[in-house]
Amino acid sequence: MQKSLPIILILALLAVAGFILFFVNQSRLAEKDAVMQDQMLTLQAEQQRLSDIEEQLRGEMLEKDRLAREAMEARQMAEALAEQERREREKLVADLNERLKQEARERAGAEAAQRELEQRMEDLAAAQREAQAALAMLESARQTPTEQRPEEVELQKKLEAQRMQLASLERENLALKQRQQLLEQRQIATEEAIVSAGGQIDIPYPEIRSPNVRRRDAILFKQRLSGPQE
Repeated sequence: MQKSLPIILILALLAVAGFILFFVNQSRLAEKDAVMQDQMLTLQAEQQRLSDIEEQLRGEMLEKDRLAREAMEARQMAEALAEQERREREKLVADLNERLKQEARERAGAEAAQRELEQRMEDLAAAQREAQAALAMLESARQTPTEQRPEEVELQKKLEAQRMQLASLERENLALKQRQQLLEQRQIATEEAIVSAGGQIDIPYPEIRSPNVRRRDAILFKQRLSGPQE
């Protein structure tokens, strides 16, 4: 009995040591498991953060693509609108130039008719002076103051007809002048509309341009001759 006592003590010590080692190992395993759990939670949190960042980046890229697409569509729409406005402006200028040519021809025709009428008035006035001179010669050749020969009567009728015709021509000339001024103002308004639309006045014959354009052309010509002013 006394001989087995040390063995029992040794076994007891070994058992106690085993229990102690078991509990120490269990504690270490628990600590390791806690650490691993913390690491797993940290890893999951980091993965979630990365996933959120990726989702945010995808959203930003989609938004960037959407904005770029909208910007491109807006630019294309603006370019199409600008092209449409350019075509409409070119058509407007072309139509205005056609109207201007017609107005210029009408004004030139009115001016030519007025010049022709003024020439007729000058010829009629000259004929009237000749008839008056002839009548004066006949009146000075009378035998008696009250005597009136048929030639005088005819000349007096002719003078009266010439006075009436001259008065009619003067009224017609006044109407032509008013029409010519109206056509000139209309032509000037069309020229200004062409310039306001950003176009060029396109009349092939300088002589039928309005005084407004001729005056502006003369000013520009003088400016080109004088050169830049310091």
